[in-house]
Amino acid sequence: MKKILPFLLFSLLNTQAQVLDAIAIDVEGQPITTLEIRAVQQKMNMTKQAAVEALIKDRLEKSAIEKANITIDDDAIQEKVNAIAHAKGLSQEKMKEILIQKGLTWDSYIEQLTTGMKKERFLQEHILAKIDRPSESELETFYNTHRSEFSNAPRQMSLVAYHSDSVENLKMAIANPMKPIAGVEKENVLVSSAEMSPALLDLINKTAVNAFTAPVNTGKGIVAYFVKSKGSGQSGFAAVKNAVAARWTQEQRVHAAQDFFNKLKSNANIRVIRL
Repeated sequence: MKKILPFLLFSLLNTQAQVLDAIAIDVEGQPITTLEIRAVQQKMNMTKQAAVEALIKDRLEKSAIEKANITIDDDAIQEKVNAIAHAKGLSQEKMKEILIQKGLTWDSYIEQLTTGMKKERFLQEHILAKIDRPSESELETFYNTHRSEFSNAPRQMSLVAYHSDSVENLKMAIANPMKPIAGVEKENVLVSSAEMSPALLDLINKTAVNAFTAPVNTGKGIVAYFVKSKGSGQSGFAAVKNAVAARWTQEQRVHAAQDFFNKLKSNANIRVIRL
């Protein structure tokens, strides 16, 4: 009896361990485990049902990408890594150090990045490409329906953008605005405040007319703006047409993606084993 008890206890614990990380759902042959569901619940602060839906969507996306044979070559991945590193002002080696501190290996980071790039390409090629461009009347109807969201009267800003890869060259150009400086390009810009990012609009608002903004690292170079005028308030659809089009496109993108994956789910072979 003494020999049987330890064996029974071991069997019981082993069975409990298997249940703790057992296959809960099978989506087109791709498993979702009970451990994954709990991990997503805790990490994303979701209900169990929301975590299940998120994981099913993830598996459907992976299955669709595989069937579409979406691939990303090494050069494109490296270009993406370089762009991220440049935007953050980090070297690739420094990025690796930070990832290690967060408990993430470089290989797992590249895998996540590649998956994200595949999803974006799939979205562009198989979903967004099917969205027709809106007509003028469609955009105006959208504007009238969401008028309150465009209530801040935009202003037409007249700026001169000074672009350079060198902060020092840019500072020389700012100190001598009438003198051509090697490595610095100037561009006249006429833009609505409604089309600016909140950060750029705040920067322009804090800068006096006939003065330069502080240099800003855009991730693709350094830029400073000479503020010629901040314009006057405008109103109506015409003043925010580009912003309306951007918002319309964003909503269509969300709806199209949701519709696509709802169809995938309705046609998918999803087998619930345990929850």
